[in-house]
Amino acid sequence: MGDLGGEEVAVWRVAGGSRPAAYVMSAVVVFAAVRCWFWWVLAPTWVGARFAGVWTGLAAGACCFFWWVILRVRLEIGPELVVAVNPWGTQRLPLEQVTHVTLGSWGAEFHQTDGFKTTAYALSDMAGYAGKVQGAKRFAEVQAAFERTRRPA
Repeated sequence: MGDLGGEEVAVWRVAGGSRPAAYVMSAVVVFAAVRCWFWWVLAPTWVGARFAGVWTGLAAGACCFFWWVILRVRLEIGPELVVAVNPWGTQRLPLEQVTHVTLGSWGAEFHQTDGFKTTAYALSDMAGYAGKVQGAKRFAEVQAAFERTRRPA
């Protein structure tokens, strides 16, 4: 739970082994790029520079990919708004337009008064059975936070 401007906001991020794995895989390719540049400094050749450039590009691409798909993904439930930051975009839903929330295969699904639903990828089952058990516990937290914000003050 966070505190923004005196109003409490509940925040969930991708859980399980996905976040540490994203950090580790990014660190591995960054280390490989740094190692290539180190060897190039010791013995500068065109081939060494080419390898270092390729690994630098791979490192930049991997870091951007993991940040976009796993590390920036989150779900926020505030007093007036539900914000789902997903890899494919950010959805901001006013609470008065959300009728109820369910747990789907790709995360928490917020059903809206117009018949559409928005999925929050931050609660997806990314780790198989263990993820389902943990996802159910996290979903109960989401439901509780949603119901708390729906009650009139």
